[in-house]
Amino acid sequence: MPQLLFLNFDHCFLKHVSKHLVFLWLLLFIDPAFSQEQKSNEEPAICQKLKPPRNKPEKLVDWLLENGHRLKQEGCWQSHIRYGTRGMEEAAMKSRFLDRARIALNVSSSYFYLGDYDNCRKLAEEAGNYAREHQDWKEYITSLYLLSGVSRAQGRKEAVLFAEKGLEELKKHKPDDAYLKAKILYNLGGALSDLDEPDLDRARSAMLESHKLYHEMNNQYEIVRSGLRLARVDYLKGDYISALAVIQSVEVHLERPRSRMLYHYMMAKILHRMKKWDRARAEALESLAWADRLHAQIDEERSRALLKAIDSKTFVKD
Repeated sequence: MPQLLFLNFDHCFLKHVSKHLVFLWLLLFIDPAFSQEQKSNEEPAICQKLKPPRNKPEKLVDWLLENGHRLKQEGCWQSHIRYGTRGMEEAAMKSRFLDRARIALNVSSSYFYLGDYDNCRKLAEEAGNYAREHQDWKEYITSLYLLSGVSRAQGRKEAVLFAEKGLEELKKHKPDDAYLKAKILYNLGGALSDLDEPDLDRARSAMLESHKLYHEMNNQYEIVRSGLRLARVDYLKGDYISALAVIQSVEVHLERPRSRMLYHYMMAKILHRMKKWDRARAEALESLAWADRLHAQIDEERSRALLKAIDSKTFVKD
């Protein structure tokens, strides 16, 4: 959370202030510009527990293969990159090149979440090339999924092509992998909705299929991600009532820090368009607090821009 600017207040007074008054202070007095220099250097507390075995570098590669996904979901992206960089070196020294590629693909995602798209793309391309040459189709298709995502984030039109290529390779080599199919459909829907001339009907169809697959797998984390994206497509179509219904349906599935950040951000955008100014501002502040905590620079910038639009009661191009 952004730190309050009232740290010189008497400690005993603060101790007895109700949480409702504190929340009111947050709404009234925290200017996004003031908290720009007050980022916490700490990751979520759980990251302190997610650490590889001490003084056992030979265990690092296997530990990362088992725990890398958890590190990402918990928002431990900086730790994941730090351990992953060491793990890739260790895997290469032991000639475990396929495991190096797998770790690289996982670390690529953490770079993505931190907004470091160049390193995300670099690792995804390197790992994808190795996987394709050695016919490890799952990892190759995963690289196409990542390249679709980072291309979408960078505003590149090939995002749709990477996703479509991923579905094509999936059909040929991994037709029964429902999880990977859902991931690629997610990126396809996102890419189609982010085009300069978006195909929102096709985007909604892909995102809805992805969302249904995740429900069938009972994957709480991905239900939230796909639900938020589905809500965004409805939002872009101007169907704010449907968007609000979709996003409210995923609230019970919220578990991870990044999911909570994105949930509050999307909720703020919908309420903003519905001109529910006070509720929109509260949601945007909550999103900003999570972005600050997670060191998610791109998301923080988006939340600040949204807050500015809400405060001025204006709208910006989505």
